[in-house]
Amino acid sequence: MVILITGASHTGKTLLAQKLMERYRYPVLSLDLLKMGLIRSGQTELTPEDDELLVPYLWGIAREMVKTAIENSQNLIVEGCYIPFDWQSDFEPAYLEQIEYICLVMTRRYLETHDDDVRRFANAIEQRLADSVDIDDLVADNEHILSECQKHNLPFCLIDEDYGAGNLETVPLYGDDLSKAARLLSETVHAVNAHDYTSEQLDAWAPRNCRYHAKVAERLSRQLVIGAKECGVLVGFGSLDGNEGVIDLLFVHKNRQRQGIAKAILANLERAAAEQGHRALTAFASITARPFFEAMGYTAKYENEVIRNGVSLTNYRMKKTL
Repeated sequence: MVILITGASHTGKTLLAQKLMERYRYPVLSLDLLKMGLIRSGQTELTPEDDELLVPYLWGIAREMVKTAIENSQNLIVEGCYIPFDWQSDFEPAYLEQIEYICLVMTRRYLETHDDDVRRFANAIEQRLADSVDIDDLVADNEHILSECQKHNLPFCLIDEDYGAGNLETVPLYGDDLSKAARLLSETVHAVNAHDYTSEQLDAWAPRNCRYHAKVAERLSRQLVIGAKECGVLVGFGSLDGNEGVIDLLFVHKNRQRQGIAKAILANLERAAAEQGHRALTAFASITARPFFEAMGYTAKYENEVIRNGVSLTNYRMKKTL
């Protein structure tokens, strides 16, 4: 996966990249550092003030690095204000599936009521050699960026009352998010469940292809799906089949295991099931997931054998009284 983080100056791009690097263990490419390295080494005659010319220059390099990372199945975080708003036009669909875009936007209200915080945290990660904070200029920059995101139909993280960038939120999933959930399922199964299942079983369970992802997304479209997100990046999801009273799917990103994410998702699903009138829930847990469900109050009723693409897999029918 490649994560692009952009936004106006002082919105916390570098701080967010640092947090995500610590959580996911992805390397970070700072476009500001790339800029200064190229300028100070004499690789370009551009100066730090040539913003309009720096965007195509730096993005041309970063874009090809992103493509190479995806082709090599490597992870990467790219952070900086030199990502153009039409960046999607530079990638074919197969690349776009592996890219998450985060644009941090501060509202006028936030900037005008938190100007001391903006100035105080200006050097939270990097010590700026020369920097001044003009709130009026920041308001104009953020309003322009918000307008461009809306114009290009890009997602954005709006910072309005509290600075919640990087905080985890649980939200219902619809539309394109269901396809992202399907891809997350495949990636998680092949990484996390590899401890308990063979490669043949993993391939039969969660094939890594668009056809399977589409099938999962269609299945999820008929269920209540709760996702866990960080600035719009999906890090986990769970689904409830309300007709049957079944927790159908529950998966968390391979690098975000054992951080309370599955617990938060499951709590939302259980609450929704209770509101629908269910007095008990069933889950078919894998060998890997069984200890988690037991810790959440589920009891294994019996061992179950399922056939996926001609291959036998073991799971457990588990139940919990709400």
